[in-house]
Amino acid sequence: MHEKRGKIFSILVILTLVIAVVTTVPFIGPIVNADPGDQPDSFYNETTLNVTVLQLEPRINWYDLWNTSSVSMLNGQLDVNQEYYFKVNISSDQLWIDIDFINITCWYDNGTDPGSYNQSGNHGGNKNLFLQYENSTGTGNTATWRLIWPDDEASINVGGCSDINSSDPDGSPGNTECHNLTFAFTPGYQFRYAPDPSNTGAGFDDLWSWNFNITADDQLGYHSYDNPIIGESTNETGVYSYTEIVSAGWPTITGNPGDNPAYNDSYINIATRSNGNYSLGVNVTNLTHKQNPSYTIQNTSIWTAGGELSPLTQFSGSHQYYYGGASSYTAALGNDTSLTTSDAEWGVTIAMGQYPGDYNATIYYHLATQTF
Repeated sequence: MHEKRGKIFSILVILTLVIAVVTTVPFIGPIVNADPGDQPDSFYNETTLNVTVLQLEPRINWYDLWNTSSVSMLNGQLDVNQEYYFKVNISSDQLWIDIDFINITCWYDNGTDPGSYNQSGNHGGNKNLFLQYENSTGTGNTATWRLIWPDDEASINVGGCSDINSSDPDGSPGNTECHNLTFAFTPGYQFRYAPDPSNTGAGFDDLWSWNFNITADDQLGYHSYDNPIIGESTNETGVYSYTEIVSAGWPTITGNPGDNPAYNDSYINIATRSNGNYSLGVNVTNLTHKQNPSYTIQNTSIWTAGGELSPLTQFSGSHQYYYGGASSYTAALGNDTSLTTSDAEWGVTIAMGQYPGDYNATIYYHLATQTF
């Protein structure tokens, strides 16, 4: 009997312990976290708000004008018949396929800032330059490069033009495409002279300089110059004066004593180049007998005409002028790469009793370009 009670007691003790364990385990958590006190703040910074701002207008991020040594010619002076490069970096938030045209228009301001690009007549001849990039396929790989104006006062080197993918550090990687464009061109011999600009900033602030404006247009009609961040890309450069007498014909006269004047049977050509207002003068020595220098014909017996000088005019012992004068100039040419004066002629008064034979004299042509 006592043994049975002892077993029953043991079983009850075990059951009690089991019940105690089972019933106390679920209360471990609540007992620890019960009544935590005030918790007035809670922060969670594992998410972000993402906003992408895409401008409708293309952006011209930077530009420059280089010579072949990669030296900037902004507010400097260009040499004629040398190659130069407009460098332009452009971004589009609508991908590059949205870019339609990149235009570079340049004009000689003719003493008035800003002046304007001449879009009439011959488009200003050697006073205007219009370079264009057309993104015909949207990729830039087969873009069209053009020299729209002028026709022969400047040239474009399409082989030297390039379109290279770049990156815009401020753009949206998924939307913004950026390209570096290079326009290679050569100003002609009569590309209009302009003094070295005195200022070094962007914009138009120097008279008698070359102004230029770079614009980007997209297919929806948006323009870089309407971009509120960038605005217009404008600047200036200069051009050194250039003066060259390319060639001149050799006049030949055959006459008799008493001819007044005897003159050459045909006109001669004088080819010249000047990229500014210019004068073309001529002087001549006395005619000297080739076999017997003691016989001469004075240069005051010689006549000439050509250009603005008409009719035949007798030398007074000094210069005659086909164009301009000793201190005056004819307006700069508006077209072509040189001027050929094709109506120059010569004559000589042969006095009675003049000793027969062959005479010659040295002709001195003087072409001057006005600089300031």
